[in-house]
Amino acid sequence: MNIFKNANRDKGTPILLPHAKSIWIACFALGAVSWVIGLDLWGQPGIDKTVLFYYNTMRIANDPMVILSEWLSSYGMAVITVIFVVYLLVSQKLKSLDAPLWVYFYTICSFGLSGIAGDILKAILARPRPAVTFGSEILALSQSKGFTLPSGHATKSIALILPFILLVNNPKNLHKANKIVIAFIAGGVCFSRIVLGAHYVSDVVAGIGMALIGLPCSMLFANMVLRKTKQERLPFLSRIWGMILIFLTYVFMIL
Repeated sequence: MNIFKNANRDKGTPILLPHAKSIWIACFALGAVSWVIGLDLWGQPGIDKTVLFYYNTMRIANDPMVILSEWLSSYGMAVITVIFVVYLLVSQKLKSLDAPLWVYFYTICSFGLSGIAGDILKAILARPRPAVTFGSEILALSQSKGFTLPSGHATKSIALILPFILLVNNPKNLHKANKIVIAFIAGGVCFSRIVLGAHYVSDVVAGIGMALIGLPCSMLFANMVLRKTKQERLPFLSRIWGMILIFLTYVFMIL
């Protein structure tokens, strides 16, 4: 079945954009469910508190899971970005790694717009961090300041991988392997925020929901730009997008 449609009819080769209505509907639905679950957990904090204190023992003992979580929290998104950039560069030589070049622009839009929207919503909801609420009762291994719902790490790490996972339909094994690797890393980033005591479970669930809802909105914006672009410019633009992705990752990591 043809899953693509012409982006424009102007002179030059039109970009074939993914026909993603079913993906958009699924993302909105799953995102809404995630938000309902996250807000419900916030309103009934028993599970949040239980999980927070469960991992507190590991934090005090400096358990290996805590050490791994610290690494994932600090460098997980950077590793995913490096994988994408290397993938882009190597794909110029190896057709077995060839993915549609527009996916890198969708990645930038999803990562950037969802991340910014999540940070704005976090400031509006103004939920205090676990360390603020429980003080000396817990050991929180995070330097993050400000508010907590939705989790910025969860929002950004999931938003970073969603375009590649959902929009690249190439059945080749290397694509499948790449999807599995980045999904595990992004999931590890989400889980690490709970282990480190930086976030409650509800924060992370809401962050995942933020990324899911953000993908269709980001794609709508990206499509407006891509419809004005020609296929012949994609190889050059993809390199620019790779550099922008590196910059965005750096900015989000230091904020």
